[in-house]
Amino acid sequence: MAVTVDDLPVASSAQPAGANNEDIARRILKALRDNGVPQVYGFVNGYRKDRNPDAIGVLKNWLNAGYPLGNHTYSHMDLSKVTLQAYVADIEKLDELLATLAPVSSPIEQRRVFRYPYLDEGDTLAKRNEIRGYLAKDGYRIAQVTIDYSDWAWNSAYDRCEAQHDAKSIEWLREHVADSADDQLNRSRSLATYLFGRNITQILLLHFGAFEALTLDATLKDLRRREVKFVTLDEALSDPAYRINPGFVSPNGAGFLTQVAFARKGWPGPRPDPRYAVDRIGQICSGTPPAR
Repeated sequence: MAVTVDDLPVASSAQPAGANNEDIARRILKALRDNGVPQVYGFVNGYRKDRNPDAIGVLKNWLNAGYPLGNHTYSHMDLSKVTLQAYVADIEKLDELLATLAPVSSPIEQRRVFRYPYLDEGDTLAKRNEIRGYLAKDGYRIAQVTIDYSDWAWNSAYDRCEAQHDAKSIEWLREHVADSADDQLNRSRSLATYLFGRNITQILLLHFGAFEALTLDATLKDLRRREVKFVTLDEALSDPAYRINPGFVSPNGAGFLTQVAFARKGWPGPRPDPRYAVDRIGQICSGTPPAR
């Protein structure tokens, strides 16, 4: 499994009192190093940096830890909602920001890896193919996603619970997040075996946030206990499965395995544990008690 982190350098949800972006980065980086996770790409947006003085420090710390940065568009654009020209300009604007970090550390030279915001590859086949053509011409590889336990929703729930000083709900989140990751891992393994006749090298999506900083070490340790081997994104993308272009068109984003399944009109895999559905997590500390 390769591990990737989206939405650097500013936490994508509101931060609990006392937290700042550099502290979050330090804790996430420590969890990654302590668990021997190699070449963790941090996919960068730029639009929040002007309001966050510690933002560039986060990117520098990431590079100095020996981890590369990739392109997630400057404004976290949804391809289905903008023109091709605007989307390409936003990719190039982010690349200009990353290029200014060249004096910091050599991993910046590996920055031509792209992650679609919202995992949305376009609402028409023409738009999808044109963006893929642009990326290939400019030397970008696409960082697909096969495991996504919607940790952004857990981050948001944690922030709400912190604001309400709801220690009981925070404890529930901490106790269950690794189980949610494992549930998605099992689902992805089953779906890959159904689609390709074998398991593939999986790619895990995480998001930069305070709850991830608090729980990532335990989640990674749990994955290691389940005999997950962490590899580089380069190794993962060398799996022949990722040479497939599913050609899946939808106004909503989807991970790679789901795209392939729907493109083939095949089985979309086992249903995830309903306790960890995004709408259930969204109820925590929101005034609507979630199912326990």
